[in-house]
Amino acid sequence: MDRHLLERAGCRLESWRRTMILSHDRPDGDALGAMGAMKRVIEAAGRRAAAFVYDEVPLRYRFLESKCGFTRWRGQEPAAVDSQFDGVLILDTCSWTQLEPVAEYLRAGSRPKIVVDHHATGDDLSGPRADDLYLTDKSAASVCGMIHDWCEVMEWAIDDPTGELLFTGLATDTGWFRFSNTDGRTLRAAAELVQRGVRPDVMYSRFYASHSPARLRLMAGMLATMELHAGDAVAVMCLPRAMFDRSGATTTDTEDLVNEALQIGPVVVAVLLSELDDGRIRVNFRSKSPEVCGRDVDVAALAGQFGGGGHRRAAGARVRGSLGQVRERVTSALIAAAQA
Repeated sequence: MDRHLLERAGCRLESWRRTMILSHDRPDGDALGAMGAMKRVIEAAGRRAAAFVYDEVPLRYRFLESKCGFTRWRGQEPAAVDSQFDGVLILDTCSWTQLEPVAEYLRAGSRPKIVVDHHATGDDLSGPRADDLYLTDKSAASVCGMIHDWCEVMEWAIDDPTGELLFTGLATDTGWFRFSNTDGRTLRAAAELVQRGVRPDVMYSRFYASHSPARLRLMAGMLATMELHAGDAVAVMCLPRAMFDRSGATTTDTEDLVNEALQIGPVVVAVLLSELDDGRIRVNFRSKSPEVCGRDVDVAALAGQFGGGGHRRAAGARVRGSLGQVRERVTSALIAAAQA
């Protein structure tokens, strides 16, 4: 990222006495780690900050709450929210659809925004405002990595809990440093945090060895629905609403489940369709690197066909329609992409 822009955004953030911190709904490790880290950085400088979540924090990330404290969003009139904050820091998203719980406030509120994001697709969150600042880096593996760089430029202190929060995003958004987005910048930042005292073994156990029995039951049900198409290059899996009820799982238990199908050698691209309470279908896309499978399927472009977006190897959308209808449409699109 441009150092001048980082310094400009940092100075603006330092001018806010009270900062609202937001991210996307169903936050993952990168979103929660980034929000928690920035809350600690701001409070360490003697200012106030509140990091908002819209539902319960997923079980695997609940240990992060003790390091920063998240606030449950309760909708208020925009003027009432504005009276509590001087500015809004939005992390790990630039998409209205991912900000639905706070979209009404953001559209009507008058507070300036700083947006930090690394996704390939995004929206204009400013409307008529011309002075909002956007720190975007599509080459970054995680927003936590971007914040690590921001802290270095601004000379903001990273204490032990903040280091663990940043490591959370670095590790989870790269699939524990095994996805194709893992680069030297990410590994250098991770190494620096380890030198500060972060324990990768402990962090790994918290993320990947602390699932609920319900999640394992949900995974078993999901795998039973898997269909392979296009010479086993395409894997399609479903999670109907009834499967959540039978397993006792919630939608927060679906994180990373789509990656299970990528363990099959011939599979190039996988999709998981989850039935939501609001009548829409959440569609998660993943694809392998062409160096691994010989084909390059851009799932951000696929998600764009359904009103979503994301990264080249990981993307998503929310689509209206029945599970069967959406599955048919998505499967046809995946087969066409895999055979192109």
